[in-house]
Amino acid sequence: MSKLFRLIPYLLLISGICFIPVTSVFADGENDTNKNDMGLSISPKDTLFDISNMKPGDWASRTLTVGNSSSKDFDYQMQIQNNGEKKLFNELLLEIKADEKELYKGKLAEFKSMPARKLTSGAEENLDITIRFPEHLGNDFQGLRSAFAFTFTAEGQGSTPVQAVTLGQIDSGGPTSAGFSLPATSTNLFNLMLVGSVLVAGGIVLLVIRHYRRMKMA
Repeated sequence: MSKLFRLIPYLLLISGICFIPVTSVFADGENDTNKNDMGLSISPKDTLFDISNMKPGDWASRTLTVGNSSSKDFDYQMQIQNNGEKKLFNELLLEIKADEKELYKGKLAEFKSMPARKLTSGAEENLDITIRFPEHLGNDFQGLRSAFAFTFTAEGQGSTPVQAVTLGQIDSGGPTSAGFSLPATSTNLFNLMLVGSVLVAGGIVLLVIRHYRRMKMA
């Protein structure tokens, strides 16, 4: 039995190795923040749209604030990237306004880039962003989901461009809707921790079985 307890630290070490990527992910996130020397900020910074059971004719409007907390002026742009299936994404409509001035109106999938907008040091600007579910879409769009990312890029004279990202998700509801899903990074971390736990538990069970077999043979 004493040999069993001597081997447990080695099993814990193996499990700890599986958790190393978790620390690396958080460290990378901190480094990204430190690199944002131009002071680009967006609010909300995690999720702008998270809409469930959206139906034809529905619309959702959100206000996103872009800020410049640095000592330098910069120009910023916004792009949208599809992170999911194309069917619903290709049909959703997008409207963008700043101070009641229309910057874009059309399909979400056809939006390429917002014209560069200047933001002076210490200033901020509100963007009114609306997504519409076209009325003409039929039942074949029920239960679909569209996931996308709003990417903001700021660039100033003599400075390295920096980016900030917020996410969007539109769920059309229906019986085939899968509900909320974790981001890929969260899923991977969970899998790593699960593997580490299984290794530890499996190793302990095998050692206990081996120990009792030896006792019977003796």
